[in-house]
Amino acid sequence: MANKIIEGIKNPQKVLQYLVLGKKNFSKFKNMQTMEERLRVTITDELKKSLSDELISIVHPSNALEFRMTQYSDISEHLSTLYILTIEFNLKQILELGTRTGESTIALLQAAHEIGGFVTSIDVNPCLAAKKTIKALNFDKQWNFIQMDDLKVDWNNEIDHLFIDTSHTFEHTLSELKKYEPLVRPGGIITLHDIVTYPEVLLAIEEYVKNRADLRFYKYFNNNGLGILMKRKYDVRN
Repeated sequence: MANKIIEGIKNPQKVLQYLVLGKKNFSKFKNMQTMEERLRVTITDELKKSLSDELISIVHPSNALEFRMTQYSDISEHLSTLYILTIEFNLKQILELGTRTGESTIALLQAAHEIGGFVTSIDVNPCLAAKKTIKALNFDKQWNFIQMDDLKVDWNNEIDHLFIDTSHTFEHTLSELKKYEPLVRPGGIITLHDIVTYPEVLLAIEEYVKNRADLRFYKYFNNNGLGILMKRKYDVRN
């Protein structure tokens, strides 16, 4: 028992996963993670490149987004969803929390480019690779990057599309929703990555949407998971 307590102190993320999923589902989740880790080792970079090259030869990507969709990444299967939502709902004012290498940023910028929108990205890291790629694609005129903790940014602008992919902890995700969701206009959308890989994100969303009839929560479980919150223009209780 003492050893389990010590392990829980050292690995609070595992404890939260256990509490959220339960003993049976937690075991299945850990087995799935082990399988994914083995798969990453098995699929070499050379094989990934070969598969990507084969896909490129079939679909002939016509823009930066389509090219990114042919390259395997932890979010590649969701890039088209981010793009389609932004285009179809005409979400021009886009705020991205978490940039890293710029995969999601390019999807959002491709959409912004087509509808006359603008993307602001916030990340605690400098994200040099993302900056280089975005400049090479000539998307930098429709993009503003802020290197800072997103909870410390003084932000009061209305948001059409809020994308969250940051620390993946329960408290931080919940704090981000509390800070930025009120600024998302009715009819706007919030998307959050990694709701499967990090159950804390899923738990934070479910906690936040409780008793909020104006927020409709949709879930994708593939490619680490994607949560979509549709902010309705009216309260269905009325």
